Amino acid sequence: MFREIIQKEVDRRSWSAYRLGKESGVPIRTVQAYLSGTCDLSGERIAVLCKTLGLELRSTKKGGQ
Repeated sequence: MFREIIQKEVDRRSWSAYRLGKESGVPIRTVQAYLSGTCDLSGERIAVLCKTLGLELRSTKKGGQ
């Protein structure tokens, strides 16, 4: 879910995985592997990528609470 949202924003900006890595401080190979689906990232690293792209992370409660 996060991967698709991040990839969509990267595409919208016409950024490469290299640029996202440089801008975020997350290792470029890690960003490349994440976006290609060959690895997962910690919540902390996902938050860093989202912040770099100006995306807001919000929690939602299940069950309508």
